[in-house]
Amino acid sequence: MTRSGLEALAPETATLLAKRALAVAGASDANAACTAGYLVDAELAGHPSHGLRLVPQYCELAGTDGHRLDAVPRVVEVRDALSVVDAAGGLGYPALELAVDAAVATALEVGIGACSVIRCGHAGRAGAWVERAVDQGAVAIVMLGGADPPFVMAAGPGSAASLHTNPVAIGVPAEGPPLILDIATSLVAAGKVAIASSRGTALPDGAIVDRNGIVTADPAAFFAGGALLPFAGHKGFGLAAMVEALSVSLTGAGAGRPAEGALVICVDAGGFRPASEVRSSVESLRSRLHASSGERDVIAPGEPEARARAGAAVLVESALLERLRQLAAPSI
Repeated sequence: MTRSGLEALAPETATLLAKRALAVAGASDANAACTAGYLVDAELAGHPSHGLRLVPQYCELAGTDGHRLDAVPRVVEVRDALSVVDAAGGLGYPALELAVDAAVATALEVGIGACSVIRCGHAGRAGAWVERAVDQGAVAIVMLGGADPPFVMAAGPGSAASLHTNPVAIGVPAEGPPLILDIATSLVAAGKVAIASSRGTALPDGAIVDRNGIVTADPAAFFAGGALLPFAGHKGFGLAAMVEALSVSLTGAGAGRPAEGALVICVDAGGFRPASEVRSSVESLRSRLHASSGERDVIAPGEPEARARAGAAVLVESALLERLRQLAAPSI
């Protein structure tokens, strides 16, 4: 047992537990391994909102649109630098792996590649997908969006929820850890509201409204009919709308079920100049950011995750750990 009711697990133990729970719920071995790996990586990267807490949700919804745990994603169309992956109503993890690899392969061959994902369930932490692309020598932009109600984000106090959080991630290689921007378009992601609720902590000012459209810091208000608020007001709301337009409207994901999709755009990191020069230039940018530090530590995008991964354990709430063991029990 560790502090605040959290228990420490070795990453291998956490991965095996998640994999077994998903397999009991009907996931194929490949899908269970893929999904569990990314969930544990999210924990290690400091984002438990996108980690093991999602396993019970995936298991309880197994077999429904977006949660067909035995679905096999496949490339269904290739045209020049464009390709389409059909997730077949399954979780997004194996589909996004396929899409990123397809877009990177095309980018490294012709300079740029784009792949859309349709009929796609939840795909976890958007930053994981640009990290995968960067590891293969590409610069990447990944957008994840949905058009299925119920929506969770409102334009502002007093407005009804009309969008999802529609995250966007950008990854660029460097000599050190890559620069990775991974943001929800809400001030806080819905998963972080759940973490705050389970741990009894308040949310930042201006993060959510209650069912009456009144701003509150109480995470329970979100689950009682409230809504998230966008970051930076109209800027975050506008970005969320554009991410849906690109990941759902442009790709055609809105024509299927679930009406969720992704757009992956990759550029050869050495397409405009030698990749070594790109990495050196980005490293100079990082140094400038660090040097600007005054009374506060200035860190580059992606560094919080890189620092978090220095930890060797996954910290899991005791109640969640017990639930995971229950879900995995038939296979143990």
